[in-house]
Amino acid sequence: MTHHEHLAQADRYIAECKNHIARQREIIATAYENGHPTVIPVSLLRALEENLRSFESQLIFDQQKNPDRK
Repeated sequence: MTHHEHLAQADRYIAECKNHIARQREIIATAYENGHPTVIPVSLLRALEENLRSFESQLIFDQQKNPDRK
């Protein structure tokens, strides 16, 4: 797999992860509205969001480090 293909795959994974996070927000909001405890789910969601930000930062760094790599 070329570097470009790896970057495209990473972009797809990021988009998929963002969709999962959005869905989890909806689920947590519904649970909260229905009176269910949400402290642990919110904590896990924050961890997922932080991991995604770290992954995106690393991807940007890699793209800047190797802009011509295919």
